[in-house]
Amino acid sequence: MLLSTPSPHTEKSARRFLNKPLVSQCIIFGVLWASYYLSSFFEIEETGFFVISFVNAFMVSAIFYWGIAAIPAIILAMLTHGFFASDLRWNEVLLFSCILPIAPALTTFAYNYVTHRMKQRSVPLKAGIYFFLFAIVLPLLNALLLFLIASSPIIHVDTPFIFFSSISIELTHLVITPLMYIALVYVFRGYADANMRLDKQLFDANHHRWTYYLWLSLSLSLSVTAMLVHYSLMLFSLCFFLLILVFMGIGRYGILRPMIVGAIVTLVMVYEAVIWVNITDDIDENFLGLLEVLILFSILAYIQGSDSIRRFMLNQEQLRKERIDPYTGLYNLAQLKEDLSHIDEPVLIYLDLKTTMLNLTGIGHTGQAQFLRQLTKHFFTAQPSILRFYRPPFSVGLIYVEPLKPDMNDDLVAISDLCDSFQFFWQGTSISLFSHTLHCCKLSNKDKVEETISVFCDQPTFHDHKIRWFDDSDLSSHKFLRLNSVQRALRENQFELYCQPYRNLKDPDAISSSFEVLLRLKQVNANPLEPDEFFPMINEFGLESQLDKWVIAHTFEMIATQLNDWNLVDRCAINLTAKSLGDEGLSDFVIQKAKEFSIPLYKVCFEITESSAIENETLTIETVHALRKAGCKIALDDFGTGYASFSYLRRIPINVLKIDGEFVRNLPTNDADQLIVQSVQLLAENMQLTTVAEYVETENHAHILTHLGIDFAQGFGIAKPRPLREHIGALNGG
Repeated sequence: MLLSTPSPHTEKSARRFLNKPLVSQCIIFGVLWASYYLSSFFEIEETGFFVISFVNAFMVSAIFYWGIAAIPAIILAMLTHGFFASDLRWNEVLLFSCILPIAPALTTFAYNYVTHRMKQRSVPLKAGIYFFLFAIVLPLLNALLLFLIASSPIIHVDTPFIFFSSISIELTHLVITPLMYIALVYVFRGYADANMRLDKQLFDANHHRWTYYLWLSLSLSLSVTAMLVHYSLMLFSLCFFLLILVFMGIGRYGILRPMIVGAIVTLVMVYEAVIWVNITDDIDENFLGLLEVLILFSILAYIQGSDSIRRFMLNQEQLRKERIDPYTGLYNLAQLKEDLSHIDEPVLIYLDLKTTMLNLTGIGHTGQAQFLRQLTKHFFTAQPSILRFYRPPFSVGLIYVEPLKPDMNDDLVAISDLCDSFQFFWQGTSISLFSHTLHCCKLSNKDKVEETISVFCDQPTFHDHKIRWFDDSDLSSHKFLRLNSVQRALRENQFELYCQPYRNLKDPDAISSSFEVLLRLKQVNANPLEPDEFFPMINEFGLESQLDKWVIAHTFEMIATQLNDWNLVDRCAINLTAKSLGDEGLSDFVIQKAKEFSIPLYKVCFEITESSAIENETLTIETVHALRKAGCKIALDDFGTGYASFSYLRRIPINVLKIDGEFVRNLPTNDADQLIVQSVQLLAENMQLTTVAEYVETENHAHILTHLGIDFAQGFGIAKPRPLREHIGALNGG
């Protein structure tokens, strides 16, 4: 009959029983007795001290886990062991049992107090505090208590015993105690604590499967060999080679596995050395030297382990900043590609949110970020199998990935039902998702994930289908049709010019208007698409320069034919992509079109976005100089968050500085952002630059920006995007 695995309910019941106070006291009592037995294998008979004290290790581990509640059982175990299993007199037993737990308890409480009050609970710092308290303070404190005992007439304790006891405590708490505490947590809680989770992350991030198995098999085989070899030069040669393997494994194979191997090696070496000392009845310099070397190895292992953890955590923090959007908590494609490497048959699922997001434009970027956070939390709560959500570039939706399984369609139906039940709560109201589609695709070629996603997430919304499956090999066949559709949009003028007006904060009553020209793509019987929805195709086929020229030509034509008086316009801002700036003929094209439509170029401002890397900086600077010579103004967009920041200010002659919305959206509640915006304004003022703040969502934002000296404000709190033709009509009628 086969034994069945205990159910989770049975395991929880067992652990609840183990954690009952009376049961815990009995367990502490029993394990401490067993610790005396294990420690006896490492006892120097001449002095009666344990070179490795499992008693002290478990005492500290128990106080770590149970706190002061462990003290009664510890004292009772020491009393009973002293009375029934030792040669000590009753008064000596009482004295040792009451005084010896003081030092471990005080040190443990001090560690908990210091680490809980730390503002930044970094693992390397906690390891350093542990080393200081348990490898330095505790041995000294224990020696002081033994000196106090020795000064009493009740018991005689000689100086060698105190010295050896201090060495024993230092070696024990460096090698045995951390492993014993981790084992205690795992047995009584049934799950990995923060240290074990960190060890697993470190192991998963750094190891290569075949090298780890080679390291592990070599370590275990040499450890078994060392256990079979008696006290000799060969034994210590094997053990020191094993310690070198331990150092090679620290960080690369986590921390816990090398610690276990290191503990085994240390116990073998100390055990054989203790046997030799007891046979010869002589504690010589070689024995003391061995203990010092083992302590030194342990200290170096702590230093290397702490450094490995520190570097790993810094890398993880850097990866987190690079791969997670701080506003929505969504991961980018770099993280998706890494996660896909761990899945054999991945299925990409894309939740199309175009329709919903189009209807949420009025709540601004903060509201849209909150919408995505609430939606992903809704999924995480109901579907634990979804580990992460990813946001594809230039797409309005969410991606997640799952391994292919037989009941995949049932899971997709459940996800679709979750979409139907979702409610987004915002400012006292709630809305549900509009029509949505789950696009599903089995990824057969992981090397072309970006290309697959660019096509996969660009599928149209199917209002009559909630779940649609695609074959990634078939998706590429649509590329030609998509290229044709983009070129047709340019050829047949299917793009539509919009604009977003600014507010003059220095002169709110100014008659002349400043605005930024925006672009939309017309759709039959649907709302126009924003650039985030169609620009991936423009970028994919390298049509950015062609599109920018289309915008310049049609903006000049519309203003020239529709505007009654140029005095009504202060500044007309037009965006230029990085690729357009590398076009040799751009400045000539602008000047030629300005002459054709009689455009006063001093009214035109070209915005260079800092969030895109400039491909040919020399040609870009030449183009900018030519545009400025012709009378155009130049603005640096998204200042502060992109590739160049202050470097661009030094090399590219600009007139206008547009402060990125990341520093603006939280102005009413974030003093640091106010200080940053004020610093940018002072910089611009000293450089005689005009400042524009983006993403101004409320009047409170505008009031703060006015107080900080910003010249212009742009955002949903000022004016929402509107057709350029409509805005010009309003100016004419104003």
